[in-house]
Amino acid sequence: MNILEVVLPVFLIILLGFIIGKKKKVNTQTLTDLIVYITAPALIFSSITKSDINLTDFSIIAVSALAIIITMALLTFIFLKLTKSKMNGLYLPMSVGNTSYIGYPVALFAFGIAGLSRAVVYDMMSGLFLYTFGIYIIHHKNDIKEVFKIPLLYATIIGILFNIFTITVPTMIHTPLEMIGMATIPLALLILGYKLTEIKIKSAKVAFLASIFKISMGFILAIALTSLFNLQGLVRNIIILQAAMPSAVMSMILTAKYKRDAACVATTVLITTLISIVTIPLLLWFLG
Repeated sequence: MNILEVVLPVFLIILLGFIIGKKKKVNTQTLTDLIVYITAPALIFSSITKSDINLTDFSIIAVSALAIIITMALLTFIFLKLTKSKMNGLYLPMSVGNTSYIGYPVALFAFGIAGLSRAVVYDMMSGLFLYTFGIYIIHHKNDIKEVFKIPLLYATIIGILFNIFTITVPTMIHTPLEMIGMATIPLALLILGYKLTEIKIKSAKVAFLASIFKISMGFILAIALTSLFNLQGLVRNIIILQAAMPSAVMSMILTAKYKRDAACVATTVLITTLISIVTIPLLLWFLG
């Protein structure tokens, strides 16, 4: 297995969504709601409960991930001020990476099951940020109650509790949840491809700058943090790897649901994913 086997299928599905968008107009809101309310919560819960990691590594990765994501959000605030952009939807793709759909297979490819389980922890923190602060910032009324209406948050918290207290989910429940969750990735990528047909050239420049910012600053912050606290081995590698992932596809799904800068966010997600074809192999080489 090589890195192309991880990244190429992603682009083929995005391309299919783009072709569908060019040929036929579809109401993607129904598919977006299906992901937000059903398939993504199932994927999150089944992934978290399946991960196997000790408490020390869990704590280090969780705290590091939150520190990086929050710092990225603060830097995004500065970026939006400097570019005089009012696209608050960019907080999501610029702060949170694709730590699941691409992060999981890359971590598994590079570091095996041990790497995957630690990558899941980083992704948990990404989810907590997206489904709390992320939803709050893109909701038109900035209504904090909206955060508690989305099952993604509950799936993350319950999954973490099940994992920490080693509560076993019966196979007859876990298997169908896992199967439903598997639909999330192709559906999200199809919607991403479709949304690219709605891109306005006006937002492309901001999206390109946001893309460069996401990958470069994520990498720099992770290097700085792991060096500052002298983190070594697999924990260090996973933190750096996940921090430098392209923008989260789920950021595009959420901005589409709340109709907040969805086209620009979709462009940012695509550009960072394209850039990652080059940066991921370089990153794996750097990590040795």
